[in-house]
Amino acid sequence: MISRQLETFVKTADAGSFGKAADALYISTPAVVQQINLLEDSLGFRVFDRSNRGVKLTSAGRSLYEDAKTLLRLADDAVKKARRIAESGDTAVRIGTSLLYKCRMLPDLWTKVSEYCPELKIEIVPMREYDSRDNVFSKLGRDFDLFEGIWATAWKDSCRFLELSRTPVCCAVARNHRLAGKARITAEDLDGETLVMPPEGVSAELDDFRKTLLSSHPTVKITESSYYGVDTFTLCEMTTYILVTQPVYADIHPGLKTIPLDMEREFTVPYGLMIANDPSPAVQRFVAAVERVERIKG
Repeated sequence: MISRQLETFVKTADAGSFGKAADALYISTPAVVQQINLLEDSLGFRVFDRSNRGVKLTSAGRSLYEDAKTLLRLADDAVKKARRIAESGDTAVRIGTSLLYKCRMLPDLWTKVSEYCPELKIEIVPMREYDSRDNVFSKLGRDFDLFEGIWATAWKDSCRFLELSRTPVCCAVARNHRLAGKARITAEDLDGETLVMPPEGVSAELDDFRKTLLSSHPTVKITESSYYGVDTFTLCEMTTYILVTQPVYADIHPGLKTIPLDMEREFTVPYGLMIANDPSPAVQRFVAAVERVERIKG
């Protein structure tokens, strides 16, 4: 994958001489010299200062050496990753997980699915905590096959969705907040308060909740957070802001108290699996098995 000249260059820099590099590469010394000469000719500058005592990197060579090592490592990682995928064949299901996208229902589902598809193997893939949603979905199908979480209508073109349950909209407040002692929060309790919510257009269900609340309680203020991460939870913990959230997330912000809403109607959002648009055969079998398990449960 990577130029043979680049590999020879790095090996020569590490060895400090053409002869030692030749021994390490199991080729002749003239062959090493020829590859370095070709590299320098193509680059248009010298990468080594040569002497009877060996070779020493030039300033430009030192810069190239550092970057070349990174390229070689990345190429090696890419090959290893591809080899793992090839070896797993049509049996691996890669599940992404992070603080926000925990595997809450998947462990039990996997136990039941294994009865129907014992050949399937699970691989847990860590997701970066601060990835934007765009980055998360760009990696879906590439770095992992599916992940578990709240579904939003804004994602309809980014993935397939398999609903597993509905989870109610609720509020989370700091433990010293004036509403922290309540068993349930009413719409009247929210008058004059600032709520933290996703932007409009992300979730049809949350947009409905926002519209309904503001139509009868216009003193409620909304501040939007495009991503619910640790910084969002900390903001609400350190201020009087109220986080619009779901009970499934109560375990990731222990500094906040999650309280159900008591309104004329219940607002819920779908919860389930976000699945790559072009799933592998293994993922297709897994999803079919999950659907079967869910039908039996229902």
